[in-house]
Amino acid sequence: KMKFVKAAILLCASAPALAFNSPLPRPIALPSSTSSRPLTFPRRLSQMPPHGQLQPLKSSFGGVEKSDNSSTRGMVCVLGGCLAHLILGTMYCWGNFLSYAPSSLLFFDGVARAGVPDAIQVLPVALVALNLGMPIGAKLNKKVGPRITTLIGCAAMVLGTYMASFSTRLLPFMFWYSLISGLGVGLGYSTPMIAGWSWFPDRKGLINGLTLFGFGFGAFIFNKVGTGLAQSGVPWGPMIRKISYMYAAVSFAGSLLIKAKPPREECEVTEEVTADVEEDCEPPSATFKQAVTSRRFALLWSIGLMAFTPGLTLLGIYKRFGMSNPAALIANDSLLSTIGGLGAITSGLGRIFWGGIVDKVGFQKGYNAQTLLQLLFMVLLPLSVNSPLLFGTSVCSALSLYGGSIAMYVTCSAQTFGVKNAGEIYSVLFSALALASVVGAKLVIGLLPKVGWKGIFGILACISGFNLGLLELFKRERAKKAPWE
Repeated sequence: KMKFVKAAILLCASAPALAFNSPLPRPIALPSSTSSRPLTFPRRLSQMPPHGQLQPLKSSFGGVEKSDNSSTRGMVCVLGGCLAHLILGTMYCWGNFLSYAPSSLLFFDGVARAGVPDAIQVLPVALVALNLGMPIGAKLNKKVGPRITTLIGCAAMVLGTYMASFSTRLLPFMFWYSLISGLGVGLGYSTPMIAGWSWFPDRKGLINGLTLFGFGFGAFIFNKVGTGLAQSGVPWGPMIRKISYMYAAVSFAGSLLIKAKPPREECEVTEEVTADVEEDCEPPSATFKQAVTSRRFALLWSIGLMAFTPGLTLLGIYKRFGMSNPAALIANDSLLSTIGGLGAITSGLGRIFWGGIVDKVGFQKGYNAQTLLQLLFMVLLPLSVNSPLLFGTSVCSALSLYGGSIAMYVTCSAQTFGVKNAGEIYSVLFSALALASVVGAKLVIGLLPKVGWKGIFGILACISGFNLGLLELFKRERAKKAPWE
């Protein structure tokens, strides 16, 4: 057994080295120009006129270079981002883990009683911490690169989870599990996607979807792991520690595979050849100040708040809602855990599907369709308590739409403001998601005793309807030319 473990560790350690061992082709020397701007080779070698098929390139110095392997290296980078997000996304396991938490962790005073527990705020606070960590991660990414930044983020996330396992009261537990772990998730959240964009600049939506797929799928895997450990009799603290060991192994291996495309391939050409490679260049980018002070930003932030609130609220309450009526057919712990796990899978698949959709039809059409469907399932959910199939379908579909809304939102940010300062800009936009989680939690705590579950889901449906109006305003604003365009 020990030999097998050592061999597995050796394989994980050597995989990144093997993936990045082949040397990159050297820059091709180009003729001198009278222009004051430097000449460099275009971003993608695939844009060069082929001679039958792509042949090894020869420089002006007579040396023969190897064929470009950027697609393979780019796919390895995306795979690494997906593995890192597989662990970062386990923050959404809290909706399931909460049902196994000891009574001393349910309320801030440590006294067990009936009612909505204070521990429902663990996920919203973690999302606030995630939002605080994102701008730090964006700046760190520019200094040390995406691989080290993601490693630091994953390490903080694992440390927070591990240390939280020793807490016996809610406040110190939230310090580690929500604040420290959430900051780690924020540090490593956007860097894998930005690295992926550098390899596939025309498929930002798909790259976002593939990377964020891990964010949703991780909750499915570790919901099952947590439920299995809890039902087998493993106490709360040891259960969380065992899970944190798994987090460390997967996230560290994934982080080592992340690498951005070398900066020497940036689009920098002379005026004489700009027309030939114009479609290969990134569009102009807004500065951070231009972006956050624009009307586009205000509208896009509001759209995010309205889009994320229904899905995030459902993530935190689906199990509690299912168990609220013991006579309902869906009031079964194993069934609801399975539905939550399947919802995590569909949330991940929704990121890939809607990420591809936004590349093809654009953000406006994609988000309008997603919002209409979200409204429909918010109406259906309270009507499905006596049909496990309908309830499971509604939860999984709603979470798929929530996952897709995030993938499209990241893509729209890059398409609207450019990629140069995408990390910093999106870190502020992402505050909409953090606030949405708080709004959803406070909505349930404050209004559930007054309006009941049907009223809660009715309010969530109205939020989706209001978002359709905001999307129309955003469409009109984007039709106007921005200062950076």
